Amino acid sequence: MDHLEQISAIVQACEDTDGVLIADRAGIIRYHRIAMNYYWKADETVGRHILELYPELDEESSTILRVLRTGQAIYDQRQEIVNSRGERVVLDATTLPIFDGGAVVGAVDCAKFYVVGQRIVRGGRRNGLSTLDRIVARSPAMETLKHRVRNVALLDSPVLIYGETGTGKELVAESLHSEGKRGNGPFVSQNCAAIPANLLEGLFFGTERGSYTGAVTRKGLFEEADGGTLFLDEINSMHPGLQAKLLKVLEEKRVRRLGGSQEIPFDVRIVAAVNEPPLQLVKKGKLREDLYYRLGVVRLTLPPLRERPEDIPLLTNYFIEQYNRSMRRNIRGVTDGVAERFLRYSWPGNIRELRNTVESAFAVAKGDVLTEEDVAGSLGAWTLEETPAPATVPGQELPEGFSLTQALERYERELLRQAMSQMGSISGAARLLGISRQNLKYKLQKFDL
Repeated sequence: MDHLEQISAIVQACEDTDGVLIADRAGIIRYHRIAMNYYWKADETVGRHILELYPELDEESSTILRVLRTGQAIYDQRQEIVNSRGERVVLDATTLPIFDGGAVVGAVDCAKFYVVGQRIVRGGRRNGLSTLDRIVARSPAMETLKHRVRNVALLDSPVLIYGETGTGKELVAESLHSEGKRGNGPFVSQNCAAIPANLLEGLFFGTERGSYTGAVTRKGLFEEADGGTLFLDEINSMHPGLQAKLLKVLEEKRVRRLGGSQEIPFDVRIVAAVNEPPLQLVKKGKLREDLYYRLGVVRLTLPPLRERPEDIPLLTNYFIEQYNRSMRRNIRGVTDGVAERFLRYSWPGNIRELRNTVESAFAVAKGDVLTEEDVAGSLGAWTLEETPAPATVPGQELPEGFSLTQALERYERELLRQAMSQMGSISGAARLLGISRQNLKYKLQKFDL
């Protein structure tokens, strides 16, 4: 590969990522560009070995060190690690070797961050964030929504987004940020259902050292998002008492860290999202009425995928192109039977379920098109509501050695698998099954799902 081809591959891989590191042959960082300036700064990374920054990694689990050793590129590898600051980091890494005269002399690592600590923070235009032209849709309902988002993005008013699980609420929130006047500021995203209630207050408002056992001085979400946008997903999962405190902070535009005495002003645009109709949440007491009106100055509704069938073939081809790049495949499309089945299916998990179905089909596909056999394992021949009971036929005797425990476990395992496939997240599957998130996590571990 000549230098021009190498540069072209690197630019293509890194143009839509949150950070770039270039390491030399020894694994020492020689170049750094991470838009999230609260995370690593150049003077903290350049000149240091990759294992100093991420001591949890080793020669095999570090994509940089593996590429330096093998000379083989790695694409979109999900990593969940702890950095030298003790922060949990979830990212997708694409790492490419740099050749000179046939020898590996370095590596370029391009990462898209999903979680740092307990939050997502991205900064600057196009740094991994969605824009309206990246929302794949052509249905009239979505075109109308995109037109409204473009107009609303120019405002500074709070926005409340309603959409079923998997409809793309975070993409809309990112587009509101990217298309607006705050686009050069930070975008902070927090799923309120993902954090235990006893930790959420400190996460929102920040902490001062000594405010409770083990507490350290740390900025809260409002300080992190100052000058930008704070996206609060599944805000209805927040305890009503914390909702009242949040309302007070939003009205005063000042925050006081836990254990602190100083009122800290902030300039943040709030975008919140719920996955149930907002007025129903208010009636159920899951969303305070005063907070609803404070957040819902502008209200946006995302249509579910079943109401926008025109977008299903478009999204299917988009995901096929994505997985062709990341899995180094050359799938040309789907059979007519799969296309027809996709259009008939109700997609309770919406776009996320469609993406998961395509990804799962890639894992088993043997030809250059996805067949009904390829999608059957993830889409299934039945929905959760139609799940067959454990095999029992009236009048038929149970076989010798029958185990009720094993039969029920097989049935439960299949229900869990189907719920996760449909909803695409632990929180969504837990709601669908009517159990707690913690209980579902235990069951998924128990059945090795």
